[in-house]
Amino acid sequence: MIMRWLKKREVIIYFLLFKKFNYNKFNIGEAFDVLKPYFSKKVSYHSISYMSKIGLITKLNESEYRLNPFDDFILTFLAKSYLERRATLRHKIQ
Repeated sequence: MIMRWLKKREVIIYFLLFKKFNYNKFNIGEAFDVLKPYFSKKVSYHSISYMSKIGLITKLNESEYRLNPFDDFILTFLAKSYLERRATLRHKIQ
């Protein structure tokens, strides 16, 4: 699966939620309240949905979520595939 890098707003949304909830459960309404001064409900919902899809946020049930550690996400999903690709390209060049 090829995944795009996170947008700036998705990173900001993640860290706003982390600052408020850390790794505790939260519901979508609480997330909207935290993000309301900065983002519309539509942007907040779509960003949370995307981050849930890629594994940065775990959806516990229909309205409850939990954040996953950001460093685990970077190492597991992004760095691994990037570094494997870099290693392959480097071998082709030499």
